[in-house]
Amino acid sequence: MILLDTNIFIYLAKGELAADSIANTDIAHASITKVEALGFPALPANELLLLTELFEESYTLDLSAAIVNQAIRLRQAKPMSLGDAIIAATALEHNLELWTANTEDFIHIEKLQLVNPMS
Repeated sequence: MILLDTNIFIYLAKGELAADSIANTDIAHASITKVEALGFPALPANELLLLTELFEESYTLDLSAAIVNQAIRLRQAKPMSLGDAIIAATALEHNLELWTANTEDFIHIEKLQLVNPMS
């Protein structure tokens, strides 16, 4: 199973990343990823539909006390957005590879497995 960052969901919905890149792979998302992606104002209807379908096919990894504590440690170590901290903490707590187009936002985190499917 892999954890997808918000930007990967968006690239999939826009067709900028081929759906076959995740074919036959169990995908998951941090609960905040759904808020970030679907909460975007003026989201085109076709992208909303595709995002909704992707989230329905993806495992939701809910925020837990362990993830919150890990996110706090990450933000104390280096300034980062709350969303990125929760996503990284979710990947670490579940020992999952994180797929993101923004590897530079996460590269400083030890033991975090990163893949940029856009490169």
